[in-house]
Amino acid sequence: MSTQTQEHLGPYRVIGKIGEGGMGVVHLGLDGAGREVAIKVLHPHVAADLKARDRLFREVETMRRVRSPYVAEVIDAELTGGRPYVVTRFAAGRTLESAVLTDGPLAAAEVVTLAQGLCQALVDVHAAGVIHRDLKPSNVMLVDGRPLVIDFGIAHLVNASRLTQTGMFVGTPGYLAPEIIRDSQITQAADVHALASTVFFAATGLPPFGTGTFEAVCFNTMEGRAQLDKAPAWLRDWLTRALQVDPAARPGARELLRMSGALDPTGRGSGAPDRAGRPGGGKGLADRTLTMDIVSDLLPPVEYAPRRQEERPPPYVPAPAPTLHTDRPEDRRPPAPPAQPFDLRRFLTGSGFVGVLALVTLMAFTVIMPVVVGLLAAALSVALRAGDYFFGEDRPTLSKAALVTVGHLLLSLALGVVAAGFLNMAGRLGTSHAESLAAGVFTLGLFVLPGAGPVRRAASRTLHRLLPGHSATVVTVAVMGPVALTSVIVALVQGQ
Repeated sequence: MSTQTQEHLGPYRVIGKIGEGGMGVVHLGLDGAGREVAIKVLHPHVAADLKARDRLFREVETMRRVRSPYVAEVIDAELTGGRPYVVTRFAAGRTLESAVLTDGPLAAAEVVTLAQGLCQALVDVHAAGVIHRDLKPSNVMLVDGRPLVIDFGIAHLVNASRLTQTGMFVGTPGYLAPEIIRDSQITQAADVHALASTVFFAATGLPPFGTGTFEAVCFNTMEGRAQLDKAPAWLRDWLTRALQVDPAARPGARELLRMSGALDPTGRGSGAPDRAGRPGGGKGLADRTLTMDIVSDLLPPVEYAPRRQEERPPPYVPAPAPTLHTDRPEDRRPPAPPAQPFDLRRFLTGSGFVGVLALVTLMAFTVIMPVVVGLLAAALSVALRAGDYFFGEDRPTLSKAALVTVGHLLLSLALGVVAAGFLNMAGRLGTSHAESLAAGVFTLGLFVLPGAGPVRRAASRTLHRLLPGHSATVVTVAVMGPVALTSVIVALVQGQ
């Protein structure tokens, strides 16, 4: 990685490397407002796979719809440049794997909290049409005692069967559903199996399907030979239902959430000793020191061993305590993302301001050459709409998209005609100059009138890709500013 890339990835400042796996490298970064984010950069051999890029692009666009306090949401992604990356919320904490390996199994009440939180996470993830496929202890962060699911997309970026041919396997044996190992159809039920395996590890400190060779663990998984006798008695029925070999026999995420609400830790007695040496009891999560522990997203050793804890950056202020959804329809809607305050300095040095300057320049050139530039502006608007249609996350029918495009062009033309009539009625401008200014209003309407959202989205996406970093954006603003100002002055004095 070059010195410049070390400083910035797109608009994000890179602080340092915090982890690496078979699919990519994870960096701690800062966005334009100084907030900490996790930036996952794909390895070159993964980035070179065009099919993998296309698949990840579709998945990222889908995952952006996931809104859950138990999921590290996808904030941004750049998947077309030389170094594709995905930006997610940075969680200041440590993984469930690290916590259990260091301090022993969780206390019974903590296991219930973990199970309920992970179930709610799957309810929210599955509601958005996403399958995680690699839920495991190292992909669950503990933040203030509550779980946060991380590492979407990269872990199942490349087809599992192709990786198997090279001796690698996407996911961790012991936490994969049998259908994933068999390379058969994968459904949301695979996440339910992985969730139960993860909860088993949290309650016992042991991998659910034993240790040993890769083949032995996979065989135990496909045969349904989980070590349920080592789990607390009060948890066994819940685990048994979720760890069924047949995906159709497992409860769904919402049903599993309902079942987790009925878990009764007072019936424990056969679980592994906790970190204080008592069965199922122990010190709470709030008493632990939270650190960050990112591990590989490919196959780790099946035999677990504690990892050396590393010093991490100071944590950010955690999000408000989440509340589990009820069965009321209004509670099933994903919470709206928090509104971000407008940052003028960030706007003036960002791609958004470049877009404004480009629009002002285009309007001025339309006033100077109404027919030629007006037609070019209309063609640009149609092209941007086409780009949003083919690459956007919500794709309407082709007939609806075409109808909206024609309607918006006519609406912009009507705005230009109204502007021409108003300027002529004012009587202070010549007819030719009034019509030229009206042509500029027509161009403005193409980008700001109701229904121009797809045009603006596509333009914003294009500018973000053309401007790879903060420095490039600032230089572009410095160049575009005088150009826009000059073109406006020429347009205003043209009719004088």
